[in-house]
Parts: sequence; structure tokens; C-alpha cells
Amino acid sequence: MASQAPVIVVNTSKQRESGHRAQMSNIAAGKTVADVVRTSLGPRAMLKMLLDPMGGITLTNDGFAILRECEVAHPAAKSMIELSRTQDDEVGDGTTSVIILAGEMLAISAPFLERKIHPVVILRGFQRALNDAQDILRKIAKKVDTNDREQMLGLIKSAIGTKFVSRWNDLMCGLALDAVQTVVRRSSDLEAESGNAATSAEQGDASADAGDSASSMDVREVDIKRFARVEKVPGGEIEESRVLDGVMINKDVVHPKMRRRIENPQITREEDWSRILEIEEEQVKLMCEKIAALKPDLVITEKGVSDLAQHFLVKNNITALRRMRKTDNNRIARATGARIVSSVDELKEQDVGTACGLFAVEKIGDEYFTFLTKCRNPKACTILLRGPGKDTLNEIDRNLQDAMCVARNVLFNPYLCPGGGATEMALAVQLGQRAKSEVDGVEQWPYGGVAEAMEVIPRTLIQNGGGNAIRTLTELRAKHAAGQTTWGVNGETGVPVDMNEYGIWEPLAVKLQTIKTAIDSASLLLRVDDIVSGTGKN
Repeated sequence: MASQAPVIVVNTSKQRESGHRAQMSNIAAGKTVADVVRTSLGPRAMLKMLLDPMGGITLTNDGFAILRECEVAHPAAKSMIELSRTQDDEVGDGTTSVIILAGEMLAISAPFLERKIHPVVILRGFQRALNDAQDILRKIAKKVDTNDREQMLGLIKSAIGTKFVSRWNDLMCGLALDAVQTVVRRSSDLEAESGNAATSAEQGDASADAGDSASSMDVREVDIKRFARVEKVPGGEIEESRVLDGVMINKDVVHPKMRRRIENPQITREEDWSRILEIEEEQVKLMCEKIAALKPDLVITEKGVSDLAQHFLVKNNITALRRMRKTDNNRIARATGARIVSSVDELKEQDVGTACGLFAVEKIGDEYFTFLTKCRNPKACTILLRGPGKDTLNEIDRNLQDAMCVARNVLFNPYLCPGGGATEMALAVQLGQRAKSEVDGVEQWPYGGVAEAMEVIPRTLIQNGGGNAIRTLTELRAKHAAGQTTWGVNGETGVPVDMNEYGIWEPLAVKLQTIKTAIDSASLLLRVDDIVSGTGKN
């Protein structure tokens, strides 16, 4: 039996890394990804210029936008990029921080693996540190009044102060806050809708009053992806950007004789007009008469409108918009109080929307845009962005999305942590103290390692701001050891500053998600001890 040939289970022509080598390979990949975005953290962040295969240029310092454009081959690097996607989907901010922190968590794991400490023991220390870190975060967080506009603007300002749009801070913060407060739905709004679905002008005013009185009640829904649409129109100045109290669509009326401006329009929304194109004249006339019987000023459809139907609608002084996207249609329904009906036979008086104050078609540049504005309690809005070019507008759009996500997070979870690396420094000092006093055995090493890794955020801020990292970190450690948990880094100059005076605060939700995602992902990669690649060795 001794001379028996070895049994080969895995294809030997494939690339394979096992054991310690696989772990070190993952750590190296994670550190490399973190190094790519390290200089993009803080108000002195550097921009990255990325060229895609089609020749398009992306100019950004947003962590997720950078990594999304990168093509990587290593599976651990791909996993790190997924991290920033998760962070972006969950809280919309902290995409750069989470990558840097995850990279540092992997880096501090390397010496423990070299000392032959088992990965499971390291992970146990990490998990215990994560639980303690979440407790510390909740202790140092302070509550914020979401009805205080100044406080909310200051919070959003700290989120986009590191971005390209920081030059127009006040304008962008105002846009983000107005948009989020427009689309927010509280318990009172949902109860009003379920109680009576019909929306009249009087009910619109009443629900607006109810929204004000219930502003302190719980927030149930803030759907900025569906109901706060950003329309980018090149040309003009950035200062011309604004939030509309209604909806804007890139459409013109279907017939030149139709009215292009209607005050207090009555709006009906038809889903399927395609049958109209196939039916003879009498049937088309009958359908148009059924619509006209409700005396609407404006009809909106997702399908086409035939020439014959246009003729009958013009005769009844009804304006029509056709081939509307489903998403736009939903926003119009939310803003104007109109209901989508799939057939003209189903049209009822209460399906007509009356909450819109003005319908107007305007020409911006070479294109026509339809504005449905002055809506009462709209719950859907359009943010009109103007700017010099497409690349600039795309970057402003990305920054604005981050700002709106921050405002949304605070409405759901109204607690703030000190920014400028102060929160991470507080975690580093307090976890370090607990590691010495409360943790025994080998677990103490990885637990203390998490405390050490937390310092990477203030250290990076100091380095990007051109400060002296060793001296500043020593000062910060002394402040935090004395219980001054609000001391962080001034990202502009790289020197220590009290965040109570400097005014940089970040949502607790973002911090919790950042630390949880970073530690969980590092734990996941450390548990890998075998990498089999689908590609050959050559």
C-alpha cells in the first residue's frame, strides 16, 4: 500500500492557496483596496479620476463610486468592494471609512496569525470588542431635535463638508433637508390615507396641518429613491438648483393646441391607452367623453395617445401627456393626489387629483420640461440640479444622495456621535482600557487589536490634513483618557479640536453600521483557509 499513487481530488491545473498563505493573501488584498481610498477621507480628500472601458470619465472622492469603477481579480478584494456597496445601500454614508477600517482590521490580524493564534480565537476577541464598541457608541451619542432646522443643517453640512460640493454647502444642505422633509411619511399620514383614500383640496390642507402637529411622532417611511428624484439639466449656475414642491418631467404636451399653463389643474392618470389606438372612431370618442365627463384639465398616460384621441381631448380643452415612466407616474400620484386607473370605465370622481397648484411647460436649454408644482403636502418632489457640465452634475448628484441619506438616518434614529475621528478615538481608548482590565487570556490580543485599529480614522484624517500624526494622536489619547470624548481632529489643519465647538457631528446609525460591517467582513475573510481559483495557473 505504501507505493499507492496519491488520490487527486482537486484539479491541479487550477490556482490554489491554502492555510496560512491564503489568509495572508486575503489580508494583503484587503490592505491594498483600503490604500486605494485612504487619501479620499476627510475635508482635504484627494479626488480620483477613473476612465471606464467606454471612455467615460468619473471624477470623485466617494469611496463607493471609486471602488465600483475598479476591476479587481482577487476574491477578497471583490468582497471588500461589496462592503462599500452594503454601506451605501444601508446608510448611504461612510463608504470610505468602512473600507479603511476593514483594511486596518485585517492588517492588525496578521501578527496574531504569525504567532499561530487560531483564527477562531481572534474572531472571538473581535466579536466581543464589537459588542462593547456598540455599547460605548450608544453611551457617547447625544439626542438631536429633528424639528430644529439649524441642527439638522449643521449635521448634513458635516456629512458633505468632505465632498466636492462643500463650496456650496448651505445650498446643498438646504436642498437635501427640504427633499427629505417633503417625502417623509409619519403615522398620521398613513392613518389619514387608510381612513379616506379620496384626496380633495380641503383634505390636502388638513393633512398638511396634521403633518405639522405630528412632526414629533414616529417616522414610518422616507423613500428617497422612489419619491425624491434628482433631475440634472446641464447649463446655468449651480446656485439655480432648487427643490420643487411637486414633480418635474422631461415631457411636452402631445398637441400644439393644448394648454401649456393651467392653474389648479384637475389631473387624471390613465394606465393603458394602447387599446385606443386599435378601436374605431366611435369607441375612441366614447372613451374621451368618459374622461371629459370628470372635467379634468390634464390627463397623463403611460402609453401613447392617437391623433384622433388628441383631437377629441383638444375639443374638450383637456391637455394630455403621454408615454410617462411608471416611476414618474407614481411620483405624480403621490404629489397631486390622483389615482392610477387601468381603464377609463373605472374612472371615478375621487380618482381626479386636485392637490396641484400649477401645471406649466417650460423650455430649459433645448428641451421642454413639464412642471407640476405648488402641490399641497406633496410627499414627493424633484430636485432640479443646474451646473456647468455632465461630470460636475454627476458628482453633485452623488454628494446630494449622501446628504439625503444622512438626513433620513437621523429622522429614523435621532442620535449623533462626535465626528472628526472623535468617536473612533473614544472607542480606541475605552476598548484599550477594557482589554487590560476585563479581558483575560489570548483573547486579550485581538480585543486590544480592535482598539488599535480604530485609531486609523483619526490618523488618516491627520495625515490627509498635513498634520503630525504621532504628536496629535498622543494629545487625543490624553484628552480621551481624561474622559473628554468629544475631542477629534480638525480635518482642514490636522490639529486636535473639541467637536462641541467645531460642530462636526455624525449620525449614530452610520457609525454603528461602519464598525459592524468592518469587523464582520474582516472576520469573514479571516475564516477563509483555502482559495481555489476558477482560472488556470497560466
